[in-house]
Amino acid sequence: MDNKINWMAILASVVATMVIGFLWYGAIFQNQWMAGNGITAYEDSTIMYKNGAEMDMSFTPMIVNIIFMFIYAFIMNWLLNKLNARNLQSGAMVGLAVGVTHLMNIMVGNMFAANPSSLTMVDGSYSIVLFTVMGAILGAMQKR
Repeated sequence: MDNKINWMAILASVVATMVIGFLWYGAIFQNQWMAGNGITAYEDSTIMYKNGAEMDMSFTPMIVNIIFMFIYAFIMNWLLNKLNARNLQSGAMVGLAVGVTHLMNIMVGNMFAANPSSLTMVDGSYSIVLFTVMGAILGAMQKR
């Protein structure tokens, strides 16, 4: 069986998407995302509140996120191999298609939950950027 996994590409795509997520939800859209989720934080405190109740600030979501980013990267790598997408452009296009599909799922879920459309825009656009960048990196670094 031919091994078509470039481990450096997997790691690079995971690191890149984690950095994008940190910037997206931390620096760029933090206020919109927090407001859309009913989360508040006071400037003189590290405690955060969701709908008035104090939030448990465990590392579990971050650990799960890292694991899922690796799973996303492996699935994207498999998909790129199946589609013979072996350059930056074709990888980005496949990633864009996956991201738009994920956006549609986020949109429907937020509609059922009666979440604000701003939350769909923040989370959905992140999915598009995440999967496009992941696809581009993995496509550019595909084993030939």
